[in-house]
Amino acid sequence: MSSRYFFALLLVYLAASILHVLFLATGNRRIAKFAYWLTIGGFVLHSAFILLRWQRVGHLMAHWYDSTSFLAWAIILIYLCIAHLTRLRTIGVFVVPAAFIATLVAYTLQAQEDTAVPAYLQNYWLIAHSAVIFLAYAAFVAAFGFGLMYLIEEKKIREKQHTLIFNLLPALGRSDELCHKCIFVGVILMTMGILIGVLWTQYATEVKWTWVDSKVIFTIATWLIYVLQLSIRQILGWRGRKTAYSAIIGLAAVLFTYAGVNLFLPSIHAF
Repeated sequence: MSSRYFFALLLVYLAASILHVLFLATGNRRIAKFAYWLTIGGFVLHSAFILLRWQRVGHLMAHWYDSTSFLAWAIILIYLCIAHLTRLRTIGVFVVPAAFIATLVAYTLQAQEDTAVPAYLQNYWLIAHSAVIFLAYAAFVAAFGFGLMYLIEEKKIREKQHTLIFNLLPALGRSDELCHKCIFVGVILMTMGILIGVLWTQYATEVKWTWVDSKVIFTIATWLIYVLQLSIRQILGWRGRKTAYSAIIGLAAVLFTYAGVNLFLPSIHAF
């Protein structure tokens, strides 16, 4: 039953992704509105799915399956917050497909759905640590989207191509500012997540904090990339293209920290 439910959710996110792209291609506001409300519908379904699973198995995140599903949910949450606060829905063209991809990965990992969960992972420290970290990752995905928007529009201006896409994208300055704000929010959340993780290991007898764990090392390195970007922007006035490229580089670091480390390096972290 849960597999069919999750597949339906996957189709909703796929349809929302396609509609967002169609909006950018056609400029049709009705398509944009339908895509937005379809995304909200998917978010509600996804929220219900996560809560029901949590109630059934007794944990929020303990496997790759759970974490990728939650990451997709977090990306949609960040998108909806941005769309509500800024009335800018074109960012959905870049972030909703990212949520679809994460949901697709989760769908392929459903074999982990009912595997046993160690007792020490069934606590609220892990929930808080993991949830805040993934919300930070979602903010960085949004920053990546705004960075791409900036680079696309800058290219159109440089080549003097005043196409439909040019008219739908926000002004360069606004894309740059929103990219910066998403990075700032992501850094705050990631800092909180790291601190919660450190505190958790002080109370968990089964897990001890170690600075030499590969996941810890790359998490700190990723955090430093974004902190460095914010610092250089403040001190040297980095704007525009440099911010956009740093958002892209930062997301590459996030992806390796999340997935690459566990694939290629030993770690005490399950995901």
